[in-house]
Amino acid sequence: MNSKSITLAGAVVLIIGLFLPAVNVMGMGLSILLPAGQLNAPGLILVACAVLAGILALMGQGKWAVIPGIAAVGYLVWQFLEAQKGLSGAGDIPPEAAEAMAQLAPSLNYLGWGVMGLGAVLILIGGAMGWKASAPPAA
Repeated sequence: MNSKSITLAGAVVLIIGLFLPAVNVMGMGLSILLPAGQLNAPGLILVACAVLAGILALMGQGKWAVIPGIAAVGYLVWQFLEAQKGLSGAGDIPPEAAEAMAQLAPSLNYLGWGVMGLGAVLILIGGAMGWKASAPPAA
């Protein structure tokens, strides 16, 4: 596979991952792009990274897709850590109440995060392959 196809595949996988559940709340999965039926900023930022990488790959400038790839990977890691931090704050509650609340408490769904991460890494790999292909031959 060449860098163009890997970058395009990464952009598609990242966009698909945005629609997969990233957080489970009371048995319902919420995605990054449409958590409550409305668009939100983190989802739009990741869509912009995927679209920019796809456009760069289609224009034959796939090596520059490494920039939105780095941005997407960094932003996903930051959002994941923020989500973990937000969901871990249980506070001081009695053990018997904690067990009952654990069933209703929000939890991370690693399927969505994994697919988004795979897409972002594929964009990054495709961009890196573009840089390697454009390098002058060794003397």
